Amino acid sequence: MSRARGLFALPALALAAASGAGRAEEPAEDRGKMGPEVLHNPTLERTAEQGILRAVPIAIELPIDIALRARRVLVHYRLWGDPDWTALELRRSGAKYEGAIPCLEISTVTGDLRYYIRVHDAEGRVIATGASRARPYLVTIKHDTVLEPGEGKGAKCPDPADCPAGLLGCPSERVVEIACQSDADCEGGTTCSWRGFCERVDRRKNWFSLGVQQDVGAFATAGVCSLYSQENEGYACFRADDAQYTGTPVQTNTPPSGGLGPTRVVVGFERLIHYDTTLGLRLGWAFFGEGPTPREGTAFVPFSLAARATHWFGDDLFARSGLRPYTFVTGGYAMVDLKGRTVVRENPLAPPYQGGNDLEQEVTVWKRAGDGFVGAGTGLAFAWESRRAAFVEIAAHAVFPFGALVLAPSAGITLGF
Repeated sequence: MSRARGLFALPALALAAASGAGRAEEPAEDRGKMGPEVLHNPTLERTAEQGILRAVPIAIELPIDIALRARRVLVHYRLWGDPDWTALELRRSGAKYEGAIPCLEISTVTGDLRYYIRVHDAEGRVIATGASRARPYLVTIKHDTVLEPGEGKGAKCPDPADCPAGLLGCPSERVVEIACQSDADCEGGTTCSWRGFCERVDRRKNWFSLGVQQDVGAFATAGVCSLYSQENEGYACFRADDAQYTGTPVQTNTPPSGGLGPTRVVVGFERLIHYDTTLGLRLGWAFFGEGPTPREGTAFVPFSLAARATHWFGDDLFARSGLRPYTFVTGGYAMVDLKGRTVVRENPLAPPYQGGNDLEQEVTVWKRAGDGFVGAGTGLAFAWESRRAAFVEIAAHAVFPFGALVLAPSAGITLGF
C-alpha cells in the first residue's frame, strides 16, 4: 500500500501531505474496503511549541486521490486539563484545508495541546487520518518567557469582533454534528445514529431476555370425542376412571371449553434496528402442562421458536430509562396442550363399542393445538436504567393446523449490550 510522503510541521504549524503513487490507481471500491488512509508524519515533526494567548493555525494539503473524495476535514483537539475533545471543521482554500484552534481557548493555560485529523467523504465515512486519539500531534503551550527566540511569538488574541470565524488565526467553526456511516466513523464513545450523525447516548442495540410464559386457550368441543376427532384433529377424551373414551357419541352443540396450557421458560434476543423498531427471536421450553398423547398421535414437543417484530411507542426510548410501551407481531412453531371439560351423550341405537359408558357423562378433553402459529400482542417494559428493564406482555396466537385460540401472557427481564 502506498501512502502520502509526509506531513510537515511548519513554523506556522501547517500540515502538508504530498500525493503518493499507486494508491490513486486503485479502484474506488477497493479503497473503501481497505479502510482509512494514514497520513504519516515523521516522528520528530509531530510536536511543536506555541505561546499563550495565540491561535494554533492548522492547514493540511491532501494527496490528490484523497482530495478528490474528501468533503469534510475535521480537527479533534483537547486542551491541557480539559476532559473532553472538541471538533472543528477546516475550511477549504484551493488545494488546502485551513482553520485554527482559537486563541481565546488557548488562553493562558500552559501544557500540551493534543489534536488529530480525520478526513470524511460525502457520505460521512472516514477515508484518511492524521495522527489519532491514542497518538496525537502535540503543541506545547508555554509562556513567552520560556520560548526559544522566534518560536510561537506571533500576534496575540485579536478582538473577536474583528475576527470572522474561519479566518486563519481566528476562531474556527465548531462542528455540531459529524456525519457518519458506521460507529467506526465516530470517536470518543460516540456512535453513529440512524440519522447519519455521531451522537453520545447510552443506547444499547442488542437485548437479551429471560421470561416465563403461561399459555391459556379456548377450543370448540362439539363432536370432539368421536373416534375421527381423536385420531385426526388432536383431541383426546378421558372418562372419570382415566380410561380414554372410545364410545359412539351423539353430535351435540356443546359450548367451547378451554383452560391452562403449557408453562414455558423463554429466552430471547432482539436487535434494535431503528429508534423505535426491534427484530428478534425467542426460544421456549415447556416444563409444565403437557397432556397425554392421543392414540397413534405425535408425541408432545416442548421446544418452541418464534420470530417477532416490535414497535416501541415514544421518542428514542432506548436512550434513557423509564416506561417503554410496545406492540408486536409474531409467528413460529409451538405445540400447545389445552385442558377442558365437556359432556358426552352416548348413542343408544349404536352397537356398544366400549363398555362402561353412561348415556350421559362428563369427560376431560385435551386439545393438542399447533404446530404453527401467528399472532400479535402488546406489552409494557420499565427500564430502571438504560440497559436493564422488566416487562409484562400478552399475545394472542392463532394456531394451525389443529386450530385453537391461545393467549400467551408472559413476564421477565431484559439486558442490553
